[in-house]
Amino acid sequence: MDTTTQVQLQHERVDDLPLLIGFLLKMRLPQMLDRFLGTHHLHEGLSNGHLVVVWIAFILSKANHCKVSVQDWADTHHEALQTLLDQPVRRQVEFSDDRLTIVLRRFSEAPWDELESELWHATCQVYEIPSEIIRLDATSSYGYHVTTPDGLMQYGHSKDHRPDLPQFKLMAAVAQPTSQVIACDIVPGNCADDPLYLPLINRVRRQFGRKGLLYIGDCKMAAQEIRAELADKGDYYLMPLPRTGDNGERIDAWIEDAVRGRQPLAELWRDEEESAEEEQASVPHEEKYQRTLVARGYEIERPQEAFIEGRKVTWKERVQVIQSMSMKERQSRQLETRLTAATVALRGLTPPVGRGRTQIRSEELLRTRVAAILEDENVAGHLEIHFTRQEEVRTQHAAPGRPVGGTVGQEVVVVRYQITAVKRNEAMIQAAKERLGWRVQVTNLSTMRADWASCVLLYNQGWSVERDFHLAKDLPLGIQPLFVQREDQITGLIRLLTIALRILTLMEIVVRAKLQEKDEEVVGLYEGQPTRRTARPTATRMLKAITRLEITWTRVEMGGQVMWHVGVLPPLLCRILGLLSLPESLYTNLPRDRGQGTETGTARETLRSG
Repeated sequence: MDTTTQVQLQHERVDDLPLLIGFLLKMRLPQMLDRFLGTHHLHEGLSNGHLVVVWIAFILSKANHCKVSVQDWADTHHEALQTLLDQPVRRQVEFSDDRLTIVLRRFSEAPWDELESELWHATCQVYEIPSEIIRLDATSSYGYHVTTPDGLMQYGHSKDHRPDLPQFKLMAAVAQPTSQVIACDIVPGNCADDPLYLPLINRVRRQFGRKGLLYIGDCKMAAQEIRAELADKGDYYLMPLPRTGDNGERIDAWIEDAVRGRQPLAELWRDEEESAEEEQASVPHEEKYQRTLVARGYEIERPQEAFIEGRKVTWKERVQVIQSMSMKERQSRQLETRLTAATVALRGLTPPVGRGRTQIRSEELLRTRVAAILEDENVAGHLEIHFTRQEEVRTQHAAPGRPVGGTVGQEVVVVRYQITAVKRNEAMIQAAKERLGWRVQVTNLSTMRADWASCVLLYNQGWSVERDFHLAKDLPLGIQPLFVQREDQITGLIRLLTIALRILTLMEIVVRAKLQEKDEEVVGLYEGQPTRRTARPTATRMLKAITRLEITWTRVEMGGQVMWHVGVLPPLLCRILGLLSLPESLYTNLPRDRGQGTETGTARETLRSG
């Protein structure tokens, strides 16, 4: 008698999908998005909010924002999505290109200001993010689009070094130092940065419903009307002054006062480790650090006044003249590089006499070429050039070829100029280096809230917004280039990706805060370095580490029974789930076969224990 039983196995890799979906559901993101995206009265299946949640999970997991790729991926993870969303998911329907196109259109039509405000409050319910300091900046991103007169994609100054492609511009406000996005505006790529600050500041002010925040930006934010508006509304600012208008002469004068000792300079020091850890084993803790000079400078106070809508506004402003030691060192190296390049180029002007070697016969021409090299390398006055005039008497015959016997040639004097030495003007070079690394920044903060050193450190945290831009442009979001063409699709996709960016940074904030609270580190995130530890893991590295674990659900169909099995969860996955306050049941609550009745729990437990 044949007693064999046919067993069918179906494997479904889930990797980081349960973690991502669980984190998004914990924020109640589907319910919030449904209120703003709405739905058509004939809409069936997953709501627009759930569609967005799955799409964001796909983007963060697969580093791909293309619409056409979502459907196949969703079908591959069909059982996992049904279980995690706790509702049926139709194959080849829910995440079709048409449905996702509708989602982007609804994003472009949604009240973005209100949506961002509620999204920020939902974020703060997961983790209380410090929001006293706001960093503002703009970036651009390109695409392979055809420009239209009033379109979003326009040619402009490219920060990505692609002036040949049209671009859009993204103006963002983020919380410093967490780098969590608060609000962002999408504008055509040919817009200047200056007029973008005040509208976004007003949005942030309405979103928070309070004043007294500190807004930090680059020199394009230093326009007089922006500073006057912030001071008038009871807010604060901190930004460097640009060398425009009369500012250039004032900045040079303030720096000269510092260099010549006419102003006493304050110093900012930082403790740094002297040597590697293994070399410090026998060194007392207090001797393991050395003090490093970070910056020096001074500040003065000056009155300011401006007119806003015909009304005079006055306030006091602190002018801080700062020399960054790291910037001075970097610019000094650049100066030395330019001096070396100029020296090589100058010596090459007058090569030795030989066939094919062009000689300079005019002193005026030599001086012109020397001046051009010094100007190109920006080292005028730093090098002293010495040259000689050399004369050679030659006999020149009237006709070419070998002279006929008895023919007398004419003697001519051939002149050439030879550079004999290129010497460094050390006094000028040293004076130039003393003037490197300086910047002038202004603020209306009181000294009670932030002294000179605190202002220096606050501005130096500019990486908070730059890192967000890097994450948005690079993987996993890959906002450049965009693979949609229509205006509403472009706007909708950019808004969707900025939400994904918020999720990515929020995961980092939560994990790092938990590690700092417990004074712990996490190990196992770095590929090829299994023992390397870190207390500040990035979200992308955590997701990649989970993907490498290859977490798999297995469906077993045997004798009419359907059972599911998942192996023992790896410690690293359990650790990350715990840091995100997510339950392990996201992985251990195996799916039910919705089409063939319920599963056999006893059999599933047997498989799990086996």
